[in-house]
Amino acid sequence: MKLAVHYMKPEWFREGIMGVGRPDPADLAATHIFLTTFEAQEGQPVDHALEDVFLHFQAEVWSPNGEARALIERKGLGHTSMSVGDVVVVDDKQVWIVARFGFEPLEAGR
Repeated sequence: MKLAVHYMKPEWFREGIMGVGRPDPADLAATHIFLTTFEAQEGQPVDHALEDVFLHFQAEVWSPNGEARALIERKGLGHTSMSVGDVVVVDDKQVWIVARFGFEPLEAGR
């Protein structure tokens, strides 16, 4: 299972982190920037894969000594840890947004 990680653009960060407004899954580029992909374990349930990707993209795990700094800066982003409002696309089909508790499906028109 391939998970595409999209972080909020700095200009959307305040709305996203507060849970105000929802990005359009059909036009993620308006509010988010593709960061990278994450490969989940084969056969893993989606909810477990989402939990794994969230844990992996915490700064103390994937960038404890600033390893991600260059990537974050190159992408024009302002945060290293995955946060409320960031988005994960599973297998180019299912779109999930990081919520205050866990993930929620992000559907067009919602």
